[in-house]
Amino acid sequence: MGVVQDPKVQAIIDRELVKYLSHEPRERTRLAFRSLQERRQGPEPLDINLAAAEHYLFARFLAGRTGEPLVRFAPTLYGIKKRAYFALGIGQRMAVTSNPVLPPNADVERWGNKGADDGLADYTAATHAPASNYGTAVSVLSEEALRYNK
Repeated sequence: MGVVQDPKVQAIIDRELVKYLSHEPRERTRLAFRSLQERRQGPEPLDINLAAAEHYLFARFLAGRTGEPLVRFAPTLYGIKKRAYFALGIGQRMAVTSNPVLPPNADVERWGNKGADDGLADYTAATHAPASNYGTAVSVLSEEALRYNK
């Protein structure tokens, strides 16, 4: 677990993104997110730096795909939910695998917020339109939720 180390998180993100340089930027982010997701759900579930990088890439993917400005609030809302679950002693209910769930961490949320901001910029760069598609992230979030409830 430990403390989030920003240089390590940035290095993880950069390493993942460079693997997919031949792809369009928003697709590159999606592929990098999936790659980190596999690592965290497999051999490295408790690496806090990987968690921060995964949160960054997920928020960037979600915001970049949808142009939904409210994605900026998703990491904070997720953190609030996680704090409540942990306070009630039911933190493991948030698990999507049999691996233990990391406790809430403000630095992980901060990286998620940064990912959302970068994703909104990706959306604007790709579409030449403002990222103002309110309500569009819900369908992508529900797709993600359904991936774990099969």
